[in-house]
Amino acid sequence: MTDKKTDRSNCRFAVQMIDGKHILAVQLYQDTIPVLKDVAIGFDLLGGTRVEDARKLADLLNERVIDIFATSGK
Repeated sequence: MTDKKTDRSNCRFAVQMIDGKHILAVQLYQDTIPVLKDVAIGFDLLGGTRVEDARKLADLLNERVIDIFATSGK
């Protein structure tokens, strides 16, 4: 039996502009997940999503999501 390891980091969601499109980006507060050390995590939004709606989505996620985690091992 192989042990699995779960690393966690508090995070927040922010609206950013990438290549002329708004995206929802995950920003980590700590560098406690080694596998994500040099990784950017984000979500593409449907075309036509207004920036106000994207901000509302980010606010809702920030109110409800505690952290992000990654589990490694088999």
